[in-house]
Amino acid sequence: MELRLIEAEPTTVRAAYTCPCGCTPSVAYARDAAVVEEGCCCGNEFAVGPKASASLSLKAGFRPETKPFDAPWGEPLEAAWLVGPSVHGASGDPEGVDHQHADQVHVSSPAVSTIDPVCSMTVEPESAGAKGLHSAYEGTDYFFCGRGCKLEFDDDPDRYLDPSSAPSM
Repeated sequence: MELRLIEAEPTTVRAAYTCPCGCTPSVAYARDAAVVEEGCCCGNEFAVGPKASASLSLKAGFRPETKPFDAPWGEPLEAAWLVGPSVHGASGDPEGVDHQHADQVHVSSPAVSTIDPVCSMTVEPESAGAKGLHSAYEGTDYFFCGRGCKLEFDDDPDRYLDPSSAPSM
């Protein structure tokens, strides 16, 4: 797995990777914090922290990977993954999630990009729809950067559509 440091501040670092399934999970680690973790829609797991690999529980069919790196403030950290089959769909998804695919998603107005209503990241609707990162609410299509944002939106869409709402991530 290829670790990407997408933000490096004096007391925080945002780390990400591109999962083999195509998603791009990321986490924000703050200086001296506990390990932070993020799961992917395909069941892979990602963690960052001083002993990140120890925080992930091995699962059948998943292999651990680690990459040590230093935070901008000098703290030795570790990125850790549990990597499995990395597939979408009910037959291959370890969590049994049935993802929609591009041919099943109706996009009312094709757009080059849109904004994830949860975290305000720029998202390509076609790509997000192909990964099942799409929800329709009150006649409007919404697209998401990752499974976490989609699940948060689906739990409380009005919260994220409120104009006074601040991005949650």
